Amino acid sequence: MRLSATLATLTAMFVIPFPGMGHTTAVADSPVEAGAVDNVRDSVEAAITLAVPYLERAGEAWIEKRQCVSCHQVPFMLWSLSAAAEQGYKIDRDRLRDWTAWSVDVRSFVKPEQKDDLEPASTLAANIDTLTALLLGLPNQEGLESNKQSGRVNWRQSFANALVENQLAEGSWQPCGQLPAQKRPLQETTQVTTAWTMLALHHEGVSPEHMPTALSTLQNDTPASTEWWVARLLLANQLSDAQAAFFRQELINKQHSDGGWGWLTDDPSDALATGMALYALCHHQEGKDGKAIAAAVRFLTSNQSPDGFWKVPGTKKTTRNKPTPTSNYWGTAWAVIGLLESER
Repeated sequence: MRLSATLATLTAMFVIPFPGMGHTTAVADSPVEAGAVDNVRDSVEAAITLAVPYLERAGEAWIEKRQCVSCHQVPFMLWSLSAAAEQGYKIDRDRLRDWTAWSVDVRSFVKPEQKDDLEPASTLAANIDTLTALLLGLPNQEGLESNKQSGRVNWRQSFANALVENQLAEGSWQPCGQLPAQKRPLQETTQVTTAWTMLALHHEGVSPEHMPTALSTLQNDTPASTEWWVARLLLANQLSDAQAAFFRQELINKQHSDGGWGWLTDDPSDALATGMALYALCHHQEGKDGKAIAAAVRFLTSNQSPDGFWKVPGTKKTTRNKPTPTSNYWGTAWAVIGLLESER
């Protein structure tokens, strides 16, 4: 497991500033005592085990109350729970199967009063980030065999086709829902949506005609958010881009002394940004990332609430950096996704 390999080199921690950067990260100076690796693994498993009932309960409550899929809630509920199920955690698999089938039905993308007038193509076009998260977060085999046997176009193919069809002329994809209201420049939010969309299409084996143009839209000399660095690192690794090492090191440079990242890089650490960063570093880990990963794991396992979730400031300008139910849920899902990736 990756966590074992990482923590085998853990040492007593001290803090070193990165020259020229406004952040610090944790590094190690002496071997840990025997049993520390098992203790940390136990902490990770305990954190995930505690979070799963919250993700199931609060996710189901959202579905019952809102009766529609959202780009930040249901897809990350399914991503985190599917990943936990894959790694052997106790999940209500029957309900997970039902939630998944419901979430990939385009009729579930709109409120009940809108279902009768739903037009599939325009509905898919208005839910780019939702399609992307579902493609990335749900297992590849979900529903494929039955669709092949029936001759129907499966939902993965339908979603990927919709993404290709809705690429803008300049190469980017437009963020959906309330994402444009986030507390970072709209251009950066568009770049993040574009990078995640490219990741999803590459994951599906689809290469849009304007993929090189899309890459050119991602240029940003002053990104404000950790998510931008995460998405660029994941995409660079996916495309075997020589810049992957640069993005990885810049992400590590922005880690705070407590082991976490802020959603905006200058913000205090939170579970949303830290879970994303942990996922990206573990997903394409090299040995020199081990200390950053171990510190991130420690931050997450040390800051979970007794009810299973992590408190996360809202990402919208109007939340004034206060935790919200949506950001708590989104952050908890990403914390679990990151911790699960550290266990692989």
